[in-house]
Amino acid sequence: MNKKILILIIILLTPAIAILAQKADEVTLKTGSVIRGSVIEINVDGKVIIDDVAGNTWVFNMSEIDNIKQVEAIEILGTRMCPSGWINMTSIGFLAGSNNSVQIAPFSLISSFGYKNSMSIYTGVATGIEFLNINHIPILLDLQYFSREKEVAPVFILRAGYAIPSKEETENYGNKVSYDGGITGSIGVGLKIRSKENFAWDLNALYRYMKIKYSEYNEWSPQDYIYTDIYNRLELRLGFYLN
Repeated sequence: MNKKILILIIILLTPAIAILAQKADEVTLKTGSVIRGSVIEINVDGKVIIDDVAGNTWVFNMSEIDNIKQVEAIEILGTRMCPSGWINMTSIGFLAGSNNSVQIAPFSLISSFGYKNSMSIYTGVATGIEFLNINHIPILLDLQYFSREKEVAPVFILRAGYAIPSKEETENYGNKVSYDGGITGSIGVGLKIRSKENFAWDLNALYRYMKIKYSEYNEWSPQDYIYTDIYNRLELRLGFYLN
């Protein structure tokens, strides 16, 4: 595997590994109920205060508690939902290509805003900036489907739209280049890894296709030259999810 792509994958996976490696406190009551989260205080008067994974604070007398122990965070996955409502997802990433590409891994920043309904379908509009031959601004329809409503939620992603050039043309010593932009789209999978009630890490791996056109005119040549850059890329992204 290309070393640069391997480094990018490691960078993207680091937050997920850190989250799954965390410990959580588990308080078992004599009634059989179990509260998982973080014990924030044990008072001298025998009271235990714990913040659960949903953000609620509980206070128990020590006489009510049967056991307190630590568990791996991975053991409590699935206890927090990804609720319906308005959502913002913002991520950075790279469009990784082969060593033969003129631009091996151009940088990309995308922000998506939309609504996730009760059927676990997210519909939104995404835009941002991507550093290609010149900077382009993608305008995308963003569709995502949450395959399950868990603390770690796998998602299927489909985006399609148009990449608009940040400027119409450049001119240098009688050589003029006009930029037209072009179609773009992505398809792939991702993970929403929720660490707080309204916040989750967002990791994506997608296939990206872009077809960007531009034309060149020289004063000393009677002919215009039209070029098309086609990008077939692995799109790796890391960001956050707010609802």
